[in-house]
Amino acid sequence: MPGLIAAFGDKGETVDLDPLIEKVRFRGTCREKVTGEKSWAMAVLSDFSSKGSFSLSAALDGFMVFSKEEGMVLHGGEGETSFLNCLEEEGLSCFKNIEGEFAIACCGEDGSCLIARDSLGVKPLYYAEKEGTLYIAPEIKALIELKSPIREVPPGSYYEKGRSDWISYYHLPRSVINPELSLEKAEEKMRQLLSLAVKERIDGVEALGVYLSGGLDSSVIAALAAKISPEQISTYTVGVKGSRDIEYASILADRIGAKPHVYTYDIDEVLEVLPGVIYHLESFDCAYVRSAIPNFIAARFAASDGRRVMLTGEGSDEIFAGYSYLKSLDTEEEITAEIDGFLKNLSRTGLQRVDRMNSAHGLDCRVPFLKPALLELVRQFPLDWKLHGFKNEPVDKWILRKAFADELGARVAWREKEQFDQGSGSSDLLASVAEEAISDTEFVEETAQTPVSVRNKEELYYYRIFRSYFPESVLPLVGRWTKTS
Repeated sequence: MPGLIAAFGDKGETVDLDPLIEKVRFRGTCREKVTGEKSWAMAVLSDFSSKGSFSLSAALDGFMVFSKEEGMVLHGGEGETSFLNCLEEEGLSCFKNIEGEFAIACCGEDGSCLIARDSLGVKPLYYAEKEGTLYIAPEIKALIELKSPIREVPPGSYYEKGRSDWISYYHLPRSVINPELSLEKAEEKMRQLLSLAVKERIDGVEALGVYLSGGLDSSVIAALAAKISPEQISTYTVGVKGSRDIEYASILADRIGAKPHVYTYDIDEVLEVLPGVIYHLESFDCAYVRSAIPNFIAARFAASDGRRVMLTGEGSDEIFAGYSYLKSLDTEEEITAEIDGFLKNLSRTGLQRVDRMNSAHGLDCRVPFLKPALLELVRQFPLDWKLHGFKNEPVDKWILRKAFADELGARVAWREKEQFDQGSGSSDLLASVAEEAISDTEFVEETAQTPVSVRNKEELYYYRIFRSYFPESVLPLVGRWTKTS
């Protein structure tokens, strides 16, 4: 995925982005802007071609959807110009009328600067300060050599130079049932918004690809993309030989008329890519490393086939109560609290995995399920529409399955939920490797010394690799898969 890099110092000071850019140059071609006085500098790393001349005072990573532009999706120079116009007309309240997946920075002639991140944190952004200069970058690794504390830019927030902190412009919608919303109307509106989300994310895109695991979420996105795209879509599926993902993805691709691309791998290839996965992921969490491996291999596969923009089904589990362990909870309040926790931490967990694995290969991966208007709608659904019959034999993502059963076919639509690493067949490959590599004594001794919890031998195996790349100081930035309550 592309990335935004910038530095803002005082007038008369010189700022240099080159050291930051070099650390993440794999994200795309660099488009850099520097003032004559060189007191600030901005750069966007992207291989996505867009219309319009680029603004000299703004840098946009991603795309914006402006409500006053009748829902037009704007990238690059067009997006930068429209944002500056919107900012001039509406001030900082302009963010109420902007959706999209973006990180943006802009500067004024008076030395002012503004930085903002999209509402749910699809686009990554971190910051650090050193000697009065504020640096921002899309990955932790770009800021490490500053030897200053690194923090994540909060999703749905902006910062103005001179303020002491980031200001939230977006707040997660409350989960409140709308009694006037019938199941029929809910399905219809959900389909409309999800179709719009896909349309927005493929508008003006060339060399589009869709990740297809054959699970519900990716299948819904692939089916909609196939319907909306004027050209035949290409789908990308990976797994070990004989994996369930490959089987189900083949069924769906044939049904929607997509051009399928399938890649199989084995444990030797997993071990070969593992250090690179952890380096790019910037995490050692066992669950995220496991699921990142097939993501990394799939992204490499798609990039080698000339893709530039990908669609993913990420985000559906978080908004439609798709995680299996939610079925074991006793009350609606517990389940709602877990879903809230998923969404609040998504930028440091699933979205980080999606970003890093795709950016490692210069790809921009977009997330239709996380369109804010769709999230707001789903937050009005009763739990039973998401986790149907949760007190007896619950069916996860029930309303989504029901709404798209005709397009997907019953076999795919009602396929039981599996994590990506399970469906691709890679979930057990590394556990046995770690078990052989680390003795019980080593595990006890090493984990007693680690400054963070390392929960099993497999995670310690990953932690060792992680620490070979990253200092202890970044450990607080590592998202962890754990129950939120």
